[in-house]
Amino acid sequence: MKILALYFSGTGNTKFVVEEMKNAFVKHGIDLELLSIEDYTDEDALKISEADCLLFANPVYGSMAPMIMWRFVKQICPLLEDKKTAVIVTQLMFSGDGGAYLARILRRCHAEIISIEHFFMPSNLVDVKMFKVKNDAEAMKVATVTRQRVELYCSDFANNIMRKRGDGVGSLLLGAMQRIPFSKWEKKLAANVKISDSLCIKCGKCAAICPMDNLHLVDDKIKQDGKCTLCYRCVNQCPQKAISIMSKKKPTVQYQGIKR
Repeated sequence: MKILALYFSGTGNTKFVVEEMKNAFVKHGIDLELLSIEDYTDEDALKISEADCLLFANPVYGSMAPMIMWRFVKQICPLLEDKKTAVIVTQLMFSGDGGAYLARILRRCHAEIISIEHFFMPSNLVDVKMFKVKNDAEAMKVATVTRQRVELYCSDFANNIMRKRGDGVGSLLLGAMQRIPFSKWEKKLAANVKISDSLCIKCGKCAAICPMDNLHLVDDKIKQDGKCTLCYRCVNQCPQKAISIMSKKKPTVQYQGIKR
């Protein structure tokens, strides 16, 4: 069996999960090819056609898929008709129907949803005080539990034991409690990445790593196009900790991701 994983990972959590899946699936004779949607080109349409199953993976924001992911799905929608498809999402604590959100978009493209699963990973929201930043041993502790769950998921998948977590009415209602207020807030956040003039050294790293091409170094100033996908990559990689998104206060620590 050949599976193509089309994934988006802002700060490495979702990438960690799909890489662990690739390793786990090998034990069951399943070939999982990984392709970041940031690297996708029109030539990759053939990979979609040849795959026995597609796996879409992304983090969950406010019980929704990131803007960059749902836009990508709509872009390749004609290629998804009748394709067997699994949805994998990473989350901090609870998202209700976070995975089912993307599954609903995929169903509109006439994809066949065979599995939906959620995996816990450390928070990358370093400018939000209520969420503790976990690095090194603390982050690895979370990742170790997730690795075990990934192995179980892949074993079940290989044995045709499929679950669609968060795809029920109850999960939909619980997810809506987050999604309705967050969707309004998201529009404001997408146009208001906060960059400290006093801290910013105009190195241009944030512009270079932005997956949405939202940030630009112009006339010795970082300007934005109002299309931030809230991935927190720039916040966590800025060498001066000069960027925040959800808070006006700049982070004092940054999420380093899972170090293998």
